Amino acid sequence: MQALPFSPRTHRGVTLPEVLVVFAIASVAALVSIPTLAEVAAQSTLRSASSDVAVLLSRARNRAAMERRDVGVRWIATPDDLVATTYEDGNENGILSEDIAHGVDRAVEGPVSMRGRWHGVTFSILPTEFLLDPDGGPVGNVNDPLRFGRSNICTFGPTGHASPGSLWISNGKNRQAIVRVSPASGRIQVLEWSTVTGKWVRRS
Repeated sequence: MQALPFSPRTHRGVTLPEVLVVFAIASVAALVSIPTLAEVAAQSTLRSASSDVAVLLSRARNRAAMERRDVGVRWIATPDDLVATTYEDGNENGILSEDIAHGVDRAVEGPVSMRGRWHGVTFSILPTEFLLDPDGGPVGNVNDPLRFGRSNICTFGPTGHASPGSLWISNGKNRQAIVRVSPASGRIQVLEWSTVTGKWVRRS
């Protein structure tokens, strides 16, 4: 059988205009995906911060159960840092600032510096009128993200109870989370605010 003659039109290279079109399409796709990737990274960082705080509190709760005594985490805020230290009750009257100062309640973990641990994430409350407390009420003072009483100590008892309170964490722009401790059970929950639904979503 006779072979068909070769036609140069059936095997041609890619032309410059075609390359430019493909490049333009790829550039537009990349630009569109950048905000999405940034949002995913912001969400991941916020969840990592919330999880780390919840783990720190969980260790204190577990220690209280094992040692059969009160164990508390005290948070100290400075202009450029937040430091957490875990203390063990030394005289069966709970974790008190006075007992810490006198060495009665001794440190068993920390101090742990929170500065720079999560890029773009701080202990703060977004100043938005649409944000509500998980209980349904107003947020209150947006300049107070640490809410464990005047001493900012979260104490866990050996029977499972705890001093209630919350730590508010945000990226300062559009993402908010809370690590919340329930009093009766000492349960530690992580909640995230959904800007889409305007509601809190439980993550743990």
